[in-house]
Amino acid sequence: MFVFLLTLILSFLVITCNPVEIPEGEFTDTTVSSHGGPLILVHYMPWYRGPSTKAQESNLSSYGGHWTRWGAFNPTQTTNGKARIFAKQYPLTGPYHSSNTALLEYQVSLMKIAGIDGVIFDWYGAYDSNDFLENHGYTTAMVSVLRRAGLFHSAMYEDNTLNMMVNQNPAPVTDESLRIGKYSFDWAQTNWFAHDPLYVRYEGRPVVFCFGPQHFKTKTHWDYVFMNVKPEPFFIDLDNHYAASDSSFNWPPMWASVGGVLTQARLIQYLDQFYNQKRNKPYRAASVFPAFDDAYVTSYGYLAYDNGAVFDLTWKKAIDFNPQIIQIVTWNDYGEGTIIEPTIERGYKELEYVQDRVKEYNSDFPFTKEDLRWPLEFYKLRYTQTATSAQTAAITAATNALFAGDAATFRAEAAKTGTTVSLNDLKPLLR
Repeated sequence: MFVFLLTLILSFLVITCNPVEIPEGEFTDTTVSSHGGPLILVHYMPWYRGPSTKAQESNLSSYGGHWTRWGAFNPTQTTNGKARIFAKQYPLTGPYHSSNTALLEYQVSLMKIAGIDGVIFDWYGAYDSNDFLENHGYTTAMVSVLRRAGLFHSAMYEDNTLNMMVNQNPAPVTDESLRIGKYSFDWAQTNWFAHDPLYVRYEGRPVVFCFGPQHFKTKTHWDYVFMNVKPEPFFIDLDNHYAASDSSFNWPPMWASVGGVLTQARLIQYLDQFYNQKRNKPYRAASVFPAFDDAYVTSYGYLAYDNGAVFDLTWKKAIDFNPQIIQIVTWNDYGEGTIIEPTIERGYKELEYVQDRVKEYNSDFPFTKEDLRWPLEFYKLRYTQTATSAQTAAITAATNALFAGDAATFRAEAAKTGTTVSLNDLKPLLR
């Protein structure tokens, strides 16, 4: 029997299991992008525990398993100014904490400037097991910042967590696992689906992705889990795993690697097959990605970054599919190396690419590539705790203007910090 934690892990997080009925006629819309193209969402990992300030860097207990590989790496040690973390790419911020407000504002600011419409959370549910509730708390912290910026969010439920909780894959579906699954969606109904206008919807139905399914594999199971969700979710599964899904999304097909390598030719074959099968769906989701270069001891395979060529290839294939949603895989999965978050190795390349594509849909989009460099300068001042009161005021004013879409005020306030930005200098936070 699993014991659920019903207390708060963040001061603003209220957990209640009583479902709220949506009044008839409310949320009947389909979420669309303001730039006129497909809705662009980034797949986001809310699971990094790290230092929130420079003063915490030397304390090993500040770092969670996703930076240390559960003890295999020691981020208090450095090589060429970089902390030793479980990753082949190094974030310009260094290792970070996924509920640190300064970090979340940095990430959301980059999304806003690039023209990204929101986030698909890798969501383990709202129950307490392993580090799942901790990750859930980080998710709700990010949702709060996304709301301030007017960006959307959706959930990709990892029902594999039900297998992980009993260390068996696949684990049998039990009354307990059904109760746990239903608990999480009761929470989502109350806190996201019923009241949040920024939760992604299709014809009024909350869009729920599933990385699988890998535990609940029948409609009877999902009907029970979604019992209190009204209207029922628009359910999007992975690679046609579930016959009763409303739609499907694709993912880097590392299972198609030969000799540990996924070639672009084989990738194209997979993409063509997937999109041809789903072309007539009324609501289509397409995934784009830059590479797959994982840091695991036993690799899932390797898809070369090729100086951004894979991102361009997968983007163009997605656009040919005419999707309603483009899912970017991923914002920050450092374990699998699919990151578009700015890193020393790849810079801002993918964010600049997305911004260029957004401007093809909306020539009046107000932000520039140079604007992408400002949020890191704000984060460094806050992380090192060296900002003066005037700089802090300027950062707050610039961020508020950015979230409101006011590019001119954003730049004017950013300049008041006294820092400078350059297209040709990454300026990472090193030790």
